[in-house]
Amino acid sequence: MRNEKRKSCTFFRGGFKKKAEGYKHHAEYSVVNKPRVIVCSGCGAENLINDNSVCEYCESALIYIEDDKILPSALASHTQNPAEHYGNLYHTPNTYTLTTGFYTVGLDIPVGKCDVIAISGFGNLYSSDYRINEVLGIEEEYVSSFNGLKLSKDITLILSGELTIKIVYKSVDGGFSGRIYDMSSAINLSTGNFEAGEDFEVGTYNIVAVSGSGNLYSSEGDVNEILGFEDDVVQEIKNVYLPKGSELSLVGGLSVKLIPAMPK
Repeated sequence: MRNEKRKSCTFFRGGFKKKAEGYKHHAEYSVVNKPRVIVCSGCGAENLINDNSVCEYCESALIYIEDDKILPSALASHTQNPAEHYGNLYHTPNTYTLTTGFYTVGLDIPVGKCDVIAISGFGNLYSSDYRINEVLGIEEEYVSSFNGLKLSKDITLILSGELTIKIVYKSVDGGFSGRIYDMSSAINLSTGNFEAGEDFEVGTYNIVAVSGSGNLYSSEGDVNEILGFEDDVVQEIKNVYLPKGSELSLVGGLSVKLIPAMPK
């Protein structure tokens, strides 16, 4: 199993500029500004405000803004810089934890310049403007960090494999709008081939393993992962854009849930 997972961690150097333009049309607003409830940007679940910093359903980090403060005070993967550094970006955190998936600058993460640090697993990290293409990991044979990565608006940052990274901004030059997902319209798929526009609507999805394990890949070539619940196996791929005619294939006993983006 370990060797198979390493094979899925491949290098990509082209074709993502067009995809990045497609991702930005699926913007959603993830920071919900209403009293006593935080809506998770990862799964769309409502969380009551308490001392927890992550969603009780999917464990994604939570952000809540009220009266010029970020609540709760202990954000697991978000750290705020002093107000004078940000100016009108006072509420924009400078540290983010990212897992397997696609992150569009200005939509999922801020515009700016950052350092990248691998904090668990290993996998490929690359961007649609080719500023980075590295296999990162926490073990000695992998690169563990990358400094001075410039993230311009509409560029897409892609993580494959079981890699989890932390990005720490040296400067934040623009905010991000965020996403929410409609759990009530989630689609369940099991072993087989499924076409966007026929078997499910064209759009952007979080793809979450529900049961079993197996390979998940797309005809576009930008998704090729082993999903499941074993140690060191991907359980979720965030922000996968599936255009009309693209085919999503599930191999083995894997069943997944596609959680669609809800229009703003």
